[in-house]
Amino acid sequence: PLRRQRQMCIRDRSVTTAGSAIGALMSGLIMGLGRWKCIMLMNLIVIIGCLLTLVDNVTVFIIGRGLYGVAAGGYSVFCPKYISETAPIEVKGPAGALSQVCITFGILVAFCCGLGIGDVDDDDIDSFEIQYYWYILFTLPLIFSLV
Repeated sequence: PLRRQRQMCIRDRSVTTAGSAIGALMSGLIMGLGRWKCIMLMNLIVIIGCLLTLVDNVTVFIIGRGLYGVAAGGYSVFCPKYISETAPIEVKGPAGALSQVCITFGILVAFCCGLGIGDVDDDDIDSFEIQYYWYILFTLPLIFSLV
């Protein structure tokens, strides 16, 4: 069972990354809606994706992670464009750089939150960290999207 869980974890990461690539590549098709509406659409996709990850079904979970990846790819296109269009010319460069610093900081925070899970042994398979902690981790983006 532990080997199967690790394979699922690798598949999950792959689906999220593939979804991110698809979201970034296809975001130009909906750019005509306007940057702000596109960002709000990505928020809706994150909400749907996060809710799907909370369902206790592997297929639905992977679809949810794929949708979450699509939204992440869309954000990577829409947010810098929105910042460059709305920032005053004096702060356009620093605002764009700050955007990238915030993305990197967000990745660091995500990795730090994942440290709570630690290493998985066969003895720990029924522990809180393995069974329920990931629910909390997948709910955090939902909370940020609703705000």
